[in-house]
Amino acid sequence: MDARIQPPALDEGMPQAVAGLKRELARRGIDLAYRADGASALAFLLSRIPAGATVMNGGSTTLERIGFLDALKDGPYDWLRPGIAAIADPDERIRVRRRATIADYFVGGINAITEAGEIVNADGSGNRIAAYAFGAGRLLLVAGVNKIVPDIGAAFERLRNVAAVEECRSLGASTPCALTGRCDNAACRGPDRQCGKVLVIENERIAGRICVVMIGAALGY
Repeated sequence: MDARIQPPALDEGMPQAVAGLKRELARRGIDLAYRADGASALAFLLSRIPAGATVMNGGSTTLERIGFLDALKDGPYDWLRPGIAAIADPDERIRVRRRATIADYFVGGINAITEAGEIVNADGSGNRIAAYAFGAGRLLLVAGVNKIVPDIGAAFERLRNVAAVEECRSLGASTPCALTGRCDNAACRGPDRQCGKVLVIENERIAGRICVVMIGAALGY
């Protein structure tokens, strides 16, 4: 199987907004593949990852919903996340998490993506976005169409007041946003904060390194 990410053909039935986003991402050196539903998105992801590849994933409700984590567990890959979770020593876990950012394939979600193609993500510790920025050999970013927003201002609004709120609540964190439903950036400090590091992907120099997999459904937060 060819492990290289090739620019996917324009899918029949691609919404106009996604077609426009695909054009904008291509100008930034980023591919986009559109799939109408989670099942076809899962099939696409698995077709892109060759047997034996080291694979790491970021936490993502979208990946859970489409069955990607179950497929990794049962697939012919060197999936790194379960081994990391099994490490009891905190210092050793950090060392192994650092190494995992340079996996052959890193698969994760998107907090927001603008119509102009700016991809915005936040992370508590930063391991996920370290892989996104440069570490991972190939990066597959999966998102529902609900993640598309008009501009960078709307992207940060979504990140702070939708994605971060839901993430903190799902983790049982006591951040201001989890308690009130709105970000209070100045008051949010300490280990519970889930947007400690923020990354905006504007461009990719390595041809074929990043592919956004856009699903024609509202998925994740």
